[in-house]
Amino acid sequence: MSGFDANADLVLRWEFDPDEMRKLNIWMTHPETQEPLKLYYFSTFERMSTYYRFNLITGRYENAGNIEWNTLRNIRLNMGLRSLSIDSMAWKNKNNSRSRRFKALNNVEYKWRPVDAEPANLECVTVSGKKFVALYTSADQTLRVNPRGHPVLDDIGE
Repeated sequence: MSGFDANADLVLRWEFDPDEMRKLNIWMTHPETQEPLKLYYFSTFERMSTYYRFNLITGRYENAGNIEWNTLRNIRLNMGLRSLSIDSMAWKNKNNSRSRRFKALNNVEYKWRPVDAEPANLECVTVSGKKFVALYTSADQTLRVNPRGHPVLDDIGE
């Protein structure tokens, strides 16, 4: 895991509802108490999921956005003033590429690419591949984000 620091990384763990994949919680360790904290939770009704983010300052959950599940090919993510179709969020640079690129709000282009023989394990790097930002491990459904990725966390998780 080159480029990561166990003391500085933000570690998020996905917890899916076994009956409905669109209902999930995302957990982290609270920075002060070191207790598990539900950072995000998703509430789904029919074809709309609303997701909420815990505000560490106010100690309350706030509406962070929603996902419109029209069809598998017609999914829309709404975050504040941004509204994106699933197709516009990540793209291949070449037809045979195994990575998917995206542009964050900071106008930097990143890409998710398979880490090893397990294609479900992904790392997020700058397009040049020189700066590691995050690592997703499928076996434990964990996303590890290094400090470089903290400012674009909402973009990484898309």
